[in-house]
Amino acid sequence: MRNQEVINKAEMTLASLKSGGLMNPTQASTFIRMVQDTPTILNDARVIQMDHDSQKFEKIGFGQRILRAGEEGKALSTEDKAVPSTSTISLNAKEVIAEVNITYDTLENNIEKDGLQNTIMQMLAERAAVDIEELIVNGDTKSGDPFLAQINGIRKQATSHIVDAAGEELTRQIFKRGYKAVPPKYLRVPQEFRFYTSPGIEVEWKDKVADRQTNLGDAAVQGGRSSAFGVPIKGIANMQPYSTGEGEKAIDVSDVILTHPKNIVLGFSRNIRIEVDKDIRRRKFIIVLTAKLDSIFEEEDAVAKIIKVKE
Repeated sequence: MRNQEVINKAEMTLASLKSGGLMNPTQASTFIRMVQDTPTILNDARVIQMDHDSQKFEKIGFGQRILRAGEEGKALSTEDKAVPSTSTISLNAKEVIAEVNITYDTLENNIEKDGLQNTIMQMLAERAAVDIEELIVNGDTKSGDPFLAQINGIRKQATSHIVDAAGEELTRQIFKRGYKAVPPKYLRVPQEFRFYTSPGIEVEWKDKVADRQTNLGDAAVQGGRSSAFGVPIKGIANMQPYSTGEGEKAIDVSDVILTHPKNIVLGFSRNIRIEVDKDIRRRKFIIVLTAKLDSIFEEEDAVAKIIKVKE
């Protein structure tokens, strides 16, 4: 296939991705699934497709005992009847934008297999997922970075149960303090929770586990998933370390967040837009993706944050 034919076919394929720039509902749902399937924290989180930019979601639960001692022939009194606690969480989507450049050579390598549309969508999803993870992890409305200043991410939102490691090296005791900081009523199935931390902290823990002369130590060296007190530990690329202290006393530290993955709610507006331009001098297509999203803990009380763990 000649180069011009490749370009013409690419233009038609890109045109089919958009309708006035706005994805149709099927395309939007497919794209959101592709973003969620990318190996980031989004792969674990609960992803909600929002019908509007601002949306409220009801949450309901029983935070106390509902069973009572039964008596034959006697109904429960009014005060013994269990009433569920209800509340709402609000998501207010903020606009984010991503740009992917695809060269003519890339198109030529994929066009023959009729895989161009999937290639384009996959490239967009993979790049967007990394950026979205950065926002929902490190977002801070007081940040000097305009992108991160759009929302408060999970590091900023976790405020109820803080454990200060004060620059100590990672130990089993630090994980225990974080574990015990979460109210026991949430930790009924600890293996479903996660300790989210930086890749460096995850490696340090695997190294400590590997020092044990056990099968568990061998598995840690081979790349198996490590855990502490039954809770898996997962390194997140965007959970980057930061510096604490001054001068010669400055050290690199990081955070560890303990939560159930589905407690992290990511709201994704269905109004996803793709716009395309062509740079003939640089021989590439410029594809711009615009989306709207927000993230929040469904139950912030079920989260512990360990701060200032030495890298």
